[in-house]
Amino acid sequence: MLSFENDGRLALFGMRRSGNMNQDMRPGDDRVMVPAAETARRNPLRPPDHLPRDRRGALSLFWRQPSPWLIAAFALGCGVWRLQLGPLGWKDAAVALAVLAYFPFNEWLIHVYLLHYKPRRWLGRSIDFHLPRTHRRHHAEPWSLRWVFIPLQVHALTLPVIGLLLWALWPWKELVLSFETAYLLLGLHYEWVHYLAHIPWCPDIAHYRKRVREHRYHHFRNENFWWGVSMGSGDRWFRTAPAVDGIGRSGTTGTLGLAADAAAADKRQRDGELRRHRPL
Repeated sequence: MLSFENDGRLALFGMRRSGNMNQDMRPGDDRVMVPAAETARRNPLRPPDHLPRDRRGALSLFWRQPSPWLIAAFALGCGVWRLQLGPLGWKDAAVALAVLAYFPFNEWLIHVYLLHYKPRRWLGRSIDFHLPRTHRRHHAEPWSLRWVFIPLQVHALTLPVIGLLLWALWPWKELVLSFETAYLLLGLHYEWVHYLAHIPWCPDIAHYRKRVREHRYHHFRNENFWWGVSMGSGDRWFRTAPAVDGIGRSGTTGTLGLAADAAAADKRQRDGELRRHRPL
């Protein structure tokens, strides 16, 4: 097994370790966040010492997070329900293969258009959303596991979405459940690969080494490329995974190029939420 701290390519061009690091899993209210522009100054460029450097530690820490357990529970529930409705057939296999083929594009589209959404002003107000705000914080503090996993607010939508799909497509409920099971399992794999990109250890498997390497290019070289996380075919299709030597450092991987006025609006909004949630 490998520790990527000693891999020259994944150490990302000789970047130094920072000794000033926030605690990863400290408690706090996710609704109150310092703007990404303010936390970018504390962005360490190599994994801090307290992150796992072997398989046992990596698995233990991964399964201590709520997101993998929630996804696994949803997938198990859909899978068991599907099996109770009858044996699997070729249509279920076709649905699973279709989900597998689509998933890299799903990752790419969500990453480009949702996670990297930039605040917009409308009628004098800044229009922004929780998920892109947490992703900006993730870019500002890439080694903080608090921002690595899918936020709980997203998981709160999972059961309503499953219920809505089943209600709308009830005559084909078996295939809907096969679709949901496959999608959720790929989502769990996404969480695992994304997590690997933000810790020093990685399995000695070529696919995972490449995914980790390209995701770190996205974080530390240029945030406008290498959008795929668990799969890379979306990047190949859209030509957003060029040879790294031909792409210069953007200088904005920690802030995602957020303009000064948008960063100020983000700060005003966060400060307002902080005041609203402060105990009397």
